[in-house]
Amino acid sequence: MNYKLGIDVGGTKIRVILLDLRNKPYFAFNIATPKNKKSFLKVLEKEISKVIKNKKIAGIGIGLPGIIDIRKGVLIKASNLPFLKKWPAKEFFLKFNKNIAIDNDSRCFLRAETILGAGEKYKDVIALTIGTGIGGGIMIDSKIYYGKNYGAGEFGHTIIGDNNKTFEQLGGKKAFLKWGNRSEIIGIGVANLINVFNSEIVILGGGGITSNSLKLKIIKKVAKKYIMSPLAKNTPIVKGRLGENSQAIGAALMVK
Repeated sequence: MNYKLGIDVGGTKIRVILLDLRNKPYFAFNIATPKNKKSFLKVLEKEISKVIKNKKIAGIGIGLPGIIDIRKGVLIKASNLPFLKKWPAKEFFLKFNKNIAIDNDSRCFLRAETILGAGEKYKDVIALTIGTGIGGGIMIDSKIYYGKNYGAGEFGHTIIGDNNKTFEQLGGKKAFLKWGNRSEIIGIGVANLINVFNSEIVILGGGGITSNSLKLKIIKKVAKKYIMSPLAKNTPIVKGRLGENSQAIGAALMVK
């Protein structure tokens, strides 16, 4: 049987799954993300080699955090993995397979949830991932929106607080560890997204959501308070259905 390999490189963990031809996922592995480039490359090569041994792999999809040059397959900048700046990711993965697809990890989450998860019935979707950092994806009329330079969806770097504090600085993992529950901040951010995009649905994912560290009830209540249009106040705000492997699934779904 042919499989598609999906890899999600996160600031905390690397998750890898296999999809069969019916897009049924099979767990491969997840490991802590090494904190320097040499260890990162060594561990990644070792683990992938073990997974694909004696298997027919149709291709590999990779979800990476930060700004990606999709044409060249280069990770230009990753705030939470600075040692991977300008990493030629496609070149690295070509040693395993010639069919390689690379995208931002939050767009992989969006792709997975709109094909197999909570967004299946919708054409205009906003995805928001809350983990080590905060990222996002935009779907308009059933097409993922990338922007001119493939940088659309960097919601975590919008300024929402005093002293030029970003959404990520106020609502990401470091903020959670420092100040405790950040559900209210996430609710404000969600309201901003609905005010800007007026999407049909907002889907939440990432470790802050799958671990239930953030409280959906509070997020919804705060968002409703700050959504401007009365017609948009009942926009569904939901958790993704595919769980912690959603980004890896979305990465695998890029493989033709």
